[in-house]
Amino acid sequence: MTCHHRCNTLIRAILISSVAISPCAWAQTTLKLINEYPATSITAAADLQFAAAVNEQSKGTIKVETLQEKQNPYKGAEQVNAVIKEKDLMGTLFGGVLGNKDSLFLLSSLPFAAKDFKQAHALYSCAEPALQERVKALGAHLLYVTPWPPSGIWSVTPLANDTDVKALKIRTYDTTSKTVFERLGAQSVALPYSALAEKLAAGEVNAVLTSGDGGAGRKLWDHLPNFTAVSYSIPLSYTIINRDAWDQLSSDQQAILTQAAEKVSAASWAGVEQRIEANYARMREHKMTLNTTPSDSIMKSLKQAGDDETKAWLKANNLSEKEASCLSKTGT
Repeated sequence: MTCHHRCNTLIRAILISSVAISPCAWAQTTLKLINEYPATSITAAADLQFAAAVNEQSKGTIKVETLQEKQNPYKGAEQVNAVIKEKDLMGTLFGGVLGNKDSLFLLSSLPFAAKDFKQAHALYSCAEPALQERVKALGAHLLYVTPWPPSGIWSVTPLANDTDVKALKIRTYDTTSKTVFERLGAQSVALPYSALAEKLAAGEVNAVLTSGDGGAGRKLWDHLPNFTAVSYSIPLSYTIINRDAWDQLSSDQQAILTQAAEKVSAASWAGVEQRIEANYARMREHKMTLNTTPSDSIMKSLKQAGDDETKAWLKANNLSEKEASCLSKTGT
């Protein structure tokens, strides 16, 4: 064989080899990340940052496709089952949604469990190992958490005292908050956040328990022009991935997701306090009335009902010694 023929044969072999390996070399892993909140909310914004960080760190070999609000085909509690069953799925799920599967996820949203973000972060950090295990037991892996600004009450009319609170037909976000407001004499309605607009328009709900962040993202000011900053709780959303999907990733891919998750979660905790005033500014721009110093009668009634419900929650949940110590550290 001449040198020319040998060279041509070698070139063809290299080209064939290149074609054969290129699909593997450039294969892309795609994961869908669902979230029923709008892109302007703190959790959905964190998801977008996570997707961008994963894309950058993986050099495009891992794509996180975010499906937010109306793009998310799953609502409320069905999101948990979707993530558990579908092997290409991740979900950023409000703690109250996960709480339907395991009440330990309601820990962060116990009424007045944390007075500020420092306490809220300490509570989560202490309980994180247990929460990781609970997520694993569900069939998923915990990537990161995102804190919400403190929950307040959006309402049709101003709330001057506890009698006004009793008159509410209020959308609450988990079993604990539902019972707290029922203890106060209010009608408490549990429904997915995505179902709010229809209920508000029909007058079936005249108040919503949520942060300025979540409410502003949903433009609740169209129906509820009053906000009472009771700082009921600092709840969390948990971003989880299907366990089989996680196990099928290479160690390098898992490291990329973990690093991006840590980066995004740290940024969320660092920036959440600044979102409060930004939310208030947006609310004032839309002619809302903000009550940042609720009356003593409202706060006394809420805290008493919250304390009673927390005691009932503790009694119903057989917490480990470590989990109980998390609560004691925040004074709950």
